[in-house]
Amino acid sequence: MVEDVKFPYPQARKGQVELAESIAEVVRSGGSIVVKAPTGYGKTVSVIYGLLLGGVERVVYLVRTVNEIDPVLKEVRRFGESPAILISARRTCPLMARPGAPPLPHEDFWRNCAILRVKGLCDYYNRIRLGNPFKVLEGVAGYTRGYPLPRALRMLRDMAKHLNVCPFFTMMMLMGEAKFVIATYPYVFRMDVAEEIFGEGLEKLKDYVLVVDEAHSLLNAQSIVERRVTLGDLARAASEIRRYSPQDSGLAAALDGVREDLARLRKHRWSGLKAVDKSTILSRIEYVDVLERVEWRIRTNLVLQALISQSQSPTVTLALSRVVEWVKAMVGQDHHLFAQQEGEELSFIVTPLDPMVVVKGPLEKARALVLLSGTIPPGDFLKGFLGVERGYVYFDVEMLYGPLTPRSNMYTVVVADVTSRYRDRTAVMYDRIARYITSIAKSVKGVKLVVYPSYEVMHGVVERLPGELDVIVENPQTSLSDVEAAIGGKGDLLVNSVAGGKLVEGVEFMDYEGNNLLHLVAVVGIPYPQPDDYTKYKLETLSKRMGRKEANNLVYLVSAIIKVRQALGRAIRSPEDRAVFILLDDRYLRRDVKELLSIKYNRVVTGVDEFKKTLEYIGRHLAQEQQGEADDTVNKAESANEM
Repeated sequence: MVEDVKFPYPQARKGQVELAESIAEVVRSGGSIVVKAPTGYGKTVSVIYGLLLGGVERVVYLVRTVNEIDPVLKEVRRFGESPAILISARRTCPLMARPGAPPLPHEDFWRNCAILRVKGLCDYYNRIRLGNPFKVLEGVAGYTRGYPLPRALRMLRDMAKHLNVCPFFTMMMLMGEAKFVIATYPYVFRMDVAEEIFGEGLEKLKDYVLVVDEAHSLLNAQSIVERRVTLGDLARAASEIRRYSPQDSGLAAALDGVREDLARLRKHRWSGLKAVDKSTILSRIEYVDVLERVEWRIRTNLVLQALISQSQSPTVTLALSRVVEWVKAMVGQDHHLFAQQEGEELSFIVTPLDPMVVVKGPLEKARALVLLSGTIPPGDFLKGFLGVERGYVYFDVEMLYGPLTPRSNMYTVVVADVTSRYRDRTAVMYDRIARYITSIAKSVKGVKLVVYPSYEVMHGVVERLPGELDVIVENPQTSLSDVEAAIGGKGDLLVNSVAGGKLVEGVEFMDYEGNNLLHLVAVVGIPYPQPDDYTKYKLETLSKRMGRKEANNLVYLVSAIIKVRQALGRAIRSPEDRAVFILLDDRYLRRDVKELLSIKYNRVVTGVDEFKKTLEYIGRHLAQEQQGEADDTVNKAESANEM
């Protein structure tokens, strides 16, 4: 009953109840609300409270990454609800998940899974109705006990294996009984996945209130559906056809022709993404459905052979599957083809350019809509930026109720004699930036996060840092769990990451008691998008829908400042946190940048010697934070002794 819903904490923060009431009204009316609330405000509990006050019957609560499921799960359970969780089927499958090995590629896993289900050959799937799905659900309790994600996933997989049921499809069964479903973005925004859950055309989604956390990420939603292959993938796909289906050698020859056409790009050099005419590719592969049928037949035979040979894990992988999905995506009118150089290898990416292509259908289909972020850009977020035809209420927590963290707790320094402008990316500039970063590393104790606009700039600076510094440098193979372990186990650490990268958005800078260890964030440059063909085509595409001025503002300034704000926000996780922000680029003094960033600048410096003097004040500023933490520890100990 709605009247029985109680706020689960002794006291609500200013605005939390009002936010909940606004969300309740949206739920009852079938409307939409865009909520801007800073990290640490408690928006998750406010949203759940509002949904329940509104008498919600079904909710899909979307988060960007699997790591972000945990806080939502904890808050939902505070209200006595048992949610269904659509978590990585690839990592929890008791048949195909391989301990200690990365999960199968998306295409390989789901095709193997589909064959096993269609043929009735997966006992875990067949026995779902004979098992106890609620026992499987209890396996997810590992999240609430603070276990690292890999262990929680192993617990869920092992429990499902013990009960002889498929954990993922068990969770899908529970969707019919659970009021809340917690999932990551692809389960709604990737049509091939979403239609497995919500039916063709996402018809079932109209029964759900859709909550999207970190909604600013929807501005780059096209990345969710991009498809990528390499020249090596094309060669292997042709070889697989010749080996397993020699009667279809004509298709193999067509793929060879595609590879030869694309390989000619090797004689050119470029930066970023280069546009490629996709019509030449599609002219060689006239019947995509034929290519798809051949792939399905080859995979089916290989899966059956693996089962006949009593293999415990029919983990069939085919480059042909990636190529099929790549070609299918290329057929889409809204999808474009780009080439990217990665060392000696070439990658070819098919992607839409407008996020509307990905988000419009699901966001318009949902019964009601709640979008949450701490960095919602100014302007018409739903219709203007995302192209979604829904009216909405806008709720800005700090505008209505004041800042969550006192301004005195934050200290911002702008370093105005450096920049990351493309024309100024020289050895001299990298040397100068490295001197500033070295001063930070040596003068400020604890964990420091340095965020760069690109790998190029990061490597140009990091290679100039003294060898004795304890550093982590992000790369595509960086393990989030390894980084978090290093953060929790070292006193001084310099973490070097790329704006929008997985270390900035995926790592929790916390100790084992949940205290924030990060109190200084330095942002080198402004992460404007690279001036390549992708950016050019994206600007042209968005200009047709929203006008040149607004499109230019979104593509360049808004997207860059969102990344900066996300990076700075990692140092403020509660109202009590103290933080230092160091912005290393003279362009932070521009009026449009400063207005959109919306933080007070305390000092502007133009030399390393002046900066070192500023670091002395910074040390005192952060020492107050450390003293506050020590006082809290003493108070907790005294309270424990009195009990």
